[in-house]
Amino acid sequence: MTVGRVTAVAWPRQEALAAGLADAADRAGRFPGIGDLPADRPIRLVLAPDRARFDSLTRGSLPPWTTGAAVPAAGLIVLLADGAPDRVRGNLRHELAHLALRWRVGRPVPRWLDEGYAAFAAGEWTRLEALRLNVTIARGRRMTLAEVDRALRGDRGDAAAAYGLATTAVLLLRRWGGDDGLRRLFDALAGGAGFDSAVRATYYLTEADFEERWQKDVASRYGWLAGATAAGFTWALLGLMVAALALLRRRRDAERRARLDAVPWGGPPDEPNA
Repeated sequence: MTVGRVTAVAWPRQEALAAGLADAADRAGRFPGIGDLPADRPIRLVLAPDRARFDSLTRGSLPPWTTGAAVPAAGLIVLLADGAPDRVRGNLRHELAHLALRWRVGRPVPRWLDEGYAAFAAGEWTRLEALRLNVTIARGRRMTLAEVDRALRGDRGDAAAAYGLATTAVLLLRRWGGDDGLRRLFDALAGGAGFDSAVRATYYLTEADFEERWQKDVASRYGWLAGATAAGFTWALLGLMVAALALLRRRRDAERRARLDAVPWGGPPDEPNA
């Protein structure tokens, strides 16, 4: 079926969902720092009703936890549509953001920037993601952007934290310059600049400076669990010490009562002589 510039392909019993998603994609709205999707570029949306068909459509090239894929050169989006409709719609916005960024820049960008921007544009940053970040930081994992890139294609646990970290990097860029800062960054990238040159031209920082400031920002904003963990360990240790002392006290009291019970009781002692 076709809605505007979007052609949707669906298996039986998902026609209504496909029509709704096609309409949403056709009216996707503006993306931060980019604007609207190009009106002259068609989009093909394919809904896979189960994991087997999704893996077949994507040729098994994606991690098993993936639920969406975008091929910007072909204007193609493939979605796993076996979950709640709201979740599928959220995944659609994420994949549309991939198309928007690639079409704007015209070439691949660092993976953390690509995934972080898509998550940010889709409004996927939640308290749960912040909690996952806190757990990662509490475990002492201070990742570089290169490590985030690798983790984005790792197992589900590493990828979840990596998506959160990638999003914090994009959020930091947006806090510094707003949507206009993102626009100027994407303009520089579209002009052929590498990320280091683009971030210099936009934020007057080297890529290394940005990475260092991002790591500090993550630690200050989302590292509360590390401190809480350390404090919790201290209180837990004190609690164990108090419990051990209480147990020792009860054992001593029990031994003392046992000795008293063993003494024959013949009534009160005689009155002393005057």
